[in-house]
Amino acid sequence: MNKLPIDVPKEKLQQIRMDTIRKVQREKRIKKRIVPVAIVALFCVSILFSIRVSPTFAGYVAKIPGFHALVSAVRSDAGIKDIVDNQYYEEINVTESKNGLALTLHGAVADHSGLVLFYDANALFDMSKYDLNDVQLFQGDDQILGANRIPGRSTYVNTGNQEYISSSVIYNFPEPIVYTSKDFKAVFHFNDIDKGKFEITIPFTLQNEIAQEKVIPANRIVDIDGQKFTITQIRQSPLKTAIDIEIAEANTMQILAFDDITVMTDPGERRYSIMNGIATDGDIRDGKITLYVQSNYFHEADSLTINIGAVQAVPKGEDFIEVDFGAKEVTKPEYFDWDISVTSQEVSVAVKKGDNQGRQLRLWNAVKEDGTPLEFRRSTFSRDEQYEIETTQFQDYDGKAKIYFSYYFNPIGKDIELNIPLQ
Repeated sequence: MNKLPIDVPKEKLQQIRMDTIRKVQREKRIKKRIVPVAIVALFCVSILFSIRVSPTFAGYVAKIPGFHALVSAVRSDAGIKDIVDNQYYEEINVTESKNGLALTLHGAVADHSGLVLFYDANALFDMSKYDLNDVQLFQGDDQILGANRIPGRSTYVNTGNQEYISSSVIYNFPEPIVYTSKDFKAVFHFNDIDKGKFEITIPFTLQNEIAQEKVIPANRIVDIDGQKFTITQIRQSPLKTAIDIEIAEANTMQILAFDDITVMTDPGERRYSIMNGIATDGDIRDGKITLYVQSNYFHEADSLTINIGAVQAVPKGEDFIEVDFGAKEVTKPEYFDWDISVTSQEVSVAVKKGDNQGRQLRLWNAVKEDGTPLEFRRSTFSRDEQYEIETTQFQDYDGKAKIYFSYYFNPIGKDIELNIPLQ
């Protein structure tokens, strides 16, 4: 689908590019070993041409140090580009150092649904000796608990005598946060192979007015051969757009997934599912789920069009396999014709290539005979010439358990389009 043309300040971007080239040439004459960093900077500027950025973003690139992670976020999420365009990105630029590691918190994006921190880390020696184990977030003196933390995309540069990482950390709040204070601190927990654990704390204060969530009532019922669900409302914030859905309890099919969700505004700009972050929230078997797509918060429109590529569902009561870990026996639905093997506390399913559209079953939700959860440990995925093999490991247990799958390719509806008026 062709994108709408965006006005690009070609002369200014060309000037930025030429200035960068001249800088590379000067630094090459002065010190050859720093050339890789300059080349990465030039590469990021060239990326700007490929994503056809706005004048506002070009201006930010010209002045923000360590902007690689921001460029990566803009490339993967149109909502982040809107945030920069509308000057909602907030510069912080605070640096703290410890154990030879310099950590700079460059900027943040905050709303009531989440917070994203953009940071750089650099050292004069091998950074592979460092592991970033956790990043705690505090509002004032109180830690924000329960937030899902997602590592952002990272850019890594090795200059020969210095190593440099530009990345981000994404927080998704389970409940909308109240900004009783705009004073925060991020505590980065590292493990140094030689010196052990240490932490770097960076305090910061948000200056921007926090954007309020826009709630759009929808109440649109979708009926697919008697299987119903309702899009109850749409919630827009700068970081994401949330689509709240309720599943009809009377359905005879268990809806497992909504594929290829997009939102399009009436001018024709399409926003896709969140790629780097939380794409869904809630348990669909409880009858409620929230789907997240890239934000269009800053766009004015008379309506939104929601597109659902496909709805995947299987008969109710047949959405799980039953495993006896003691006897190493498996009971499965009749339609489930893939081979299953049980070894120790692992369950492996060999799916013929293409049968499940390359998607994983995600056998993470398991319940013991007594109704208590069977603890999920880890999951691995491999391929050979014929099969895609998904292996799931659980806690030590020698009884029976129901293991529910979260995806099975069996579309009951395709190419669903709903127009939602905003006024």
